[in-house]
Amino acid sequence: MKQFFTIALLSILSFHLVAQDTQVSPDRALDLFKQGNYEEALPMYQQLIERYDRDAKYNYYLGVCLVEQKQHLSEAIKRLKFALSRRINKDVHFYLGKAYQKTYEFELAKKEFENFLKYATNNDLRRIQAQKAVNDCQTAGSLINKHFSIQVVDKDTIADQQILSMYNLPEDAGSLLRNKSFFKTGVPPENIMYRTEKGDDVYFVMEEPDTTLHDIYFMERLLDRWSGSKNLGEPVNSDYDDRHPFLMVDGTTFFFSSDRPGGMGGMDIYRTIFDPVSDSFSEPENLGVPFNSPDDDYLFAADPFGERAWFSTNRGVIPGQIIVVKIVWDSSVIKNLTTDINQIRDIANLPLSEGNFWEDQIEKEQKEKNGSQEDKTEQFQFYINDTLIYTNYDHFHSDVARAEFKRGQKVDMQKDSLEQLMRNKREQYAQSYNQEELSRLMDEILELEKTVYGHDDQVKRHYIRARQMEIDKISELKAKGIYNSYKTTSSSSTSVKTDSPSSSLKSAGYIFYSTEEFQVRKERLMPVYKRYFAPGQIQVLQQTDSMYTWANILQLEASKLLESSVTSTEEDENQSLLDKVRNIDSLKKSEEENPEPVSQQAREMQHQALSMYHDALDKKFNIYKPVIEQLAENSGTGKWDNLLAEAQSRFEQANNGIDKMMTWNPERYEQLGGLKRQAIEMIEETFLNHQTGDNATIASSDNNRSAGKRTATEVKTKPTTKSSQTKIPEVNNATEMAQAAFQKTEKKAESTQPVYKIQIGVFRNTPDPEALAKIPEISSQPVPGKDITRYYSGQWKTYSEAARFIEKVRSSGFPGAFVVAFLDGEKIPVERAKKLSGE
Repeated sequence: MKQFFTIALLSILSFHLVAQDTQVSPDRALDLFKQGNYEEALPMYQQLIERYDRDAKYNYYLGVCLVEQKQHLSEAIKRLKFALSRRINKDVHFYLGKAYQKTYEFELAKKEFENFLKYATNNDLRRIQAQKAVNDCQTAGSLINKHFSIQVVDKDTIADQQILSMYNLPEDAGSLLRNKSFFKTGVPPENIMYRTEKGDDVYFVMEEPDTTLHDIYFMERLLDRWSGSKNLGEPVNSDYDDRHPFLMVDGTTFFFSSDRPGGMGGMDIYRTIFDPVSDSFSEPENLGVPFNSPDDDYLFAADPFGERAWFSTNRGVIPGQIIVVKIVWDSSVIKNLTTDINQIRDIANLPLSEGNFWEDQIEKEQKEKNGSQEDKTEQFQFYINDTLIYTNYDHFHSDVARAEFKRGQKVDMQKDSLEQLMRNKREQYAQSYNQEELSRLMDEILELEKTVYGHDDQVKRHYIRARQMEIDKISELKAKGIYNSYKTTSSSSTSVKTDSPSSSLKSAGYIFYSTEEFQVRKERLMPVYKRYFAPGQIQVLQQTDSMYTWANILQLEASKLLESSVTSTEEDENQSLLDKVRNIDSLKKSEEENPEPVSQQAREMQHQALSMYHDALDKKFNIYKPVIEQLAENSGTGKWDNLLAEAQSRFEQANNGIDKMMTWNPERYEQLGGLKRQAIEMIEETFLNHQTGDNATIASSDNNRSAGKRTATEVKTKPTTKSSQTKIPEVNNATEMAQAAFQKTEKKAESTQPVYKIQIGVFRNTPDPEALAKIPEISSQPVPGKDITRYYSGQWKTYSEAARFIEKVRSSGFPGAFVVAFLDGEKIPVERAKKLSGE
């Protein structure tokens, strides 16, 4: 019995000692709380509240710890409300306001913050936070009325220092990196910067003097150095913290994060659009839910080609951690009206999208990595010719053509951004009654219209060049016998954006048109068409001749509309702004009947006419070029080589001029079209003269003639050698003609006469147009595999002729210019060229 009593006593003592070891010290918990170590204090107060659930102080301390650690906010609100009812601490208003704000109860949050401000002293640092929170709650209430619908395909919780490892941007979308990997000194080393896809522009942040706030800066690469840093200024930068720059590949849409007033709380993601006309940014737009929340949201980056984007947030995670969210970034990202606050809470939690989208993406990327040759998702439709359509970047054989095509897509995206900016300004114009503002907005809208129209033509130029480069590459591969057509595809899908060589005519809905001018041109050129071209090509050539007539008609109609708009404007000038406002109903009725101003209709009609004019000339040249190349191979005189070089030089000069047009200039566009027209007329005159004077033999493509037979127009005026009798095979359709154009003879007749040019330099961007205007005509040659171009001036038969112009070229702004020589289109040493030309 005594032994049993001893054992029982020892058990009771042991239990008491264990209970003492596991018991939480309230004093230790309070010390941690006062030090701001909420992470360690939180589990202590969770244990204490289990034993003392009705203790008002413990409820207050636990509620504050939960808010600061962003954990279980609904429980935090319950604990803080209980503490408030016991009037334990006035500070409860501040933390209850934060809890309501983070759960999207903005009206309740605003009320609690205002209560806190009634007694908070001026030296209380939380006073500034509360004042900002009141403003944020007020604006957030309107921001949550709409939300973006997004597909979240992945999200990872990581340490904030690992953020860049989760952003898998491809090279053609630019790169995100730490400042220390680019700058040696002078900037915060760990801050994140953005470098554009070409590597010639960087956007980064620097701390403002005597503050912990940041502004966004910009630097660009010059020929031999980097420019100085330039502060982007307002409205991108503010008196608050502005960070995390990212520029879309369109070159105009700019994202950044800021904690400026007008957000939802913490850092928010903003979007602004750069206006090249005014050289300024539009007023930044808060992206709202679900991109932004009352916590910190930042570092938005997108890959529009891969239709994916990323952003980061620290909502719902403990300090030191972040969530990197990956979403689908395509046309499905649109704004919708919000039904209630619960919908906002659900969306803000960023739930993963239903289905196996992410798994499909991983499987697709794995197949591509393993070299799978299965058909890829159709990304676009790009017509190389009538039978060859590319739907994926990998279909391109030429790297240079692919890069040129992407440049066209980039300009197209930039145009879309500018159109959005133009719509925004039109909305501002419709809502404004201030005469000064109306005048300013009208000028800006007109300038933007010119810029957008100019982008249309830049897109076309890029696509035309890409198409021609790809055709040249296919021709080269066929000549070598290594052309593999598995990389190409033919598609009949019509649900995606297309770029057909004849799309502009089809989309306009014009019928085949004939006038006296057309009939004269047809009678003059039809013998040439029948002799050199297939029936399908003849149809296109006649269509282009008809397009000239249509262009003239549209120009006349545009002129009449402009004249009528001037008359209407003169009448309206006598009417005051007050009269216009009084007659607003009649104005609205007039707008409904005719939604587009007459002057705008005229400008659009003029733009369409000139675009049609250029399209017709481009189509003709693309059909003429293969035949001229074939004639050049069959003839040893060099006449056709010189013709093609001269015509191509004029087309290049015109296209370069179009690329340099930052805004729509119809007069300049018409002048550049005249250069192309000169080249086409020069070719057609040569064709007409060749009808009876040249010894080359061309097979007719008339449907009534069988393959292999000679036509009545195949006249030989003098004996020909075996080599000169090589002829283009007779064809009966456009496909055979295209294949025949690719079939080059194994041995080309070499010219013994070199051509001299002056190389003015190698440039990434087009040289100064004013300097180019002072020197002989310009030609250019892209450097394969690089985003740079060699530019040349003039063309001479002897070195001495070229040398006479050297000083003029150098004094015009190209001090490094020098003479180069070509033989059969290939660059050769100048000394060798001198020997060949007998100098």
